[in-house]
Amino acid sequence: MSGYIPFIMKSVPRVLTQVDRDKHSKTYGCCDRNFWHLKIRDFSSAILQQTGLAIALLDTVDFEGNIYYKRNAAESWAKATLYYWKKIQLRDGSYNEYYPNEHGFPPTAFSLFSSCEIYKRLQVYDQNLVEAMRKTGKYLISHIEMKAYNQEIASITALYSLYTITNEKWVLEGLENKLRRILDLQSVEGWFPEYGGADIGYLSVSLDMLAEYYWMSRDERVLEPLNKIVEFIKYFIHPDITVGGEYGSRNTTYFLPNGIEVMVHLGNKDAIAIKKFILQKSNEPGYFMDAVDDRYYSHYLLHSFLRALEKEKMNVKPDNNVGLLPFESKEEKYFPEAGLFVLSRMSKEISSYCIIGAKKGGVIRTFINNQQSISDFGYRVNYGEGNIAVTNWQDNEYSVKKNGNYLEINGKFTKVSLKMPSPILHLGLRVLSFVFGNKIISMLKKKIILVDKHTDIIISRRIKWDDEKIIIDDEITSPELIELEAADNFSARHVASGKFYSISDISIHDENNYGKNVLFQIHKEIKLDQINIMSIEVKG
Repeated sequence: MSGYIPFIMKSVPRVLTQVDRDKHSKTYGCCDRNFWHLKIRDFSSAILQQTGLAIALLDTVDFEGNIYYKRNAAESWAKATLYYWKKIQLRDGSYNEYYPNEHGFPPTAFSLFSSCEIYKRLQVYDQNLVEAMRKTGKYLISHIEMKAYNQEIASITALYSLYTITNEKWVLEGLENKLRRILDLQSVEGWFPEYGGADIGYLSVSLDMLAEYYWMSRDERVLEPLNKIVEFIKYFIHPDITVGGEYGSRNTTYFLPNGIEVMVHLGNKDAIAIKKFILQKSNEPGYFMDAVDDRYYSHYLLHSFLRALEKEKMNVKPDNNVGLLPFESKEEKYFPEAGLFVLSRMSKEISSYCIIGAKKGGVIRTFINNQQSISDFGYRVNYGEGNIAVTNWQDNEYSVKKNGNYLEINGKFTKVSLKMPSPILHLGLRVLSFVFGNKIISMLKKKIILVDKHTDIIISRRIKWDDEKIIIDDEITSPELIELEAADNFSARHVASGKFYSISDISIHDENNYGKNVLFQIHKEIKLDQINIMSIEVKG
């Protein structure tokens, strides 16, 4: 049995539950259960309409255990999601995700892709739907997402899917401008920026969408960028079968497989190794993507698995020439643009794998003998009432120097206010969104995502390593008395697809309070030949 199937089959019921399947309902085809059923939201989040593509794939892809294949109910539900998508379209062709009159880029880009694919797959012929798709296509062409590149790549793939329906030149011209721009912005290290840095989960989304574009268009210009993504991403496949996390710019811990499956078809040995490794326990309890919430199952996770499975079925001669993943050999790799360092050690008795996020203050994750071991996520200062200062914030102003087996990081704590929703805040947001529409998106991002408020608290972190241990020497200085705590793995940056449960949630060292002072000198040693062994010495 394919490794995709167990994950798909255990996920389908929870995703179908999100859909209004009552054909007499006014919201038939709505995929936002909080709106149509629980009625705790007064509008439907359009990005969830991607669920319809997952249903359409279940209806049209035959695989072992698929009880939804060629069933009238599945086809009807998928078509209903398509018509409901048209129903909630805004006048300019855009869609809402988090609040009314948002005119959001992500729900517009991702839902256009899924809607076009449903339309083609189920052979729906309705010019009213095509006109709605055209309107959305024109919106995407006239707007560019500047910070989250996975969304911009999704708009390119959506536009090409629209082109396969309309065969209209303006669509190709619009996506061509976007494609040339985005390919120029790929890091030489292989990643596309996500709010100032490399993020593994969202890079898998970029890989998924760019690979899907290639699958439809056979545009060879994207082959090198695709290979570069895989070459980069393989370093962040962990030996305990988890992916990504606290060292990434957005802390994501999930992985979309469709792009990897496309690269398997192209004979990429790293992609073959990644696929084989991350799917080997997809049917077992505790699989790392079981922690993803219902929203993101409905969003793009399930239909990515289904698209990957469909492509796997087309591969009549699968290549078993598997490459080695970085944790399977002794290796050191530094990505200076991303600020990521990888250290892999192998012996007959023990193996260790370590990832350091230098541009997040030197956060460290270690794996000993394929198990999550001690991790260090830097420091926090708690000012009270949701106001904190942190070191583990994606910050390109960190000074990072690497010399041999020595890494030095210098910078300042970032002050963050953890937001709390309230009726007054939501009322104000509704008024502003009604008046200004998507113009308030940039303001909200600056408040909760792109915070750059440095404090006067300075951290100097020096990391040294050999085959037996990692030595960390920290010096924290403050102009006033502070109470210093060890940070947990939760990012202070708001990320909708973040804070899913991870094994690293329980791997934080118990000694997490360093007391009050203006100067702290902290010496730590992480053993690379023993699991969960870390010593700490505090001065100051």
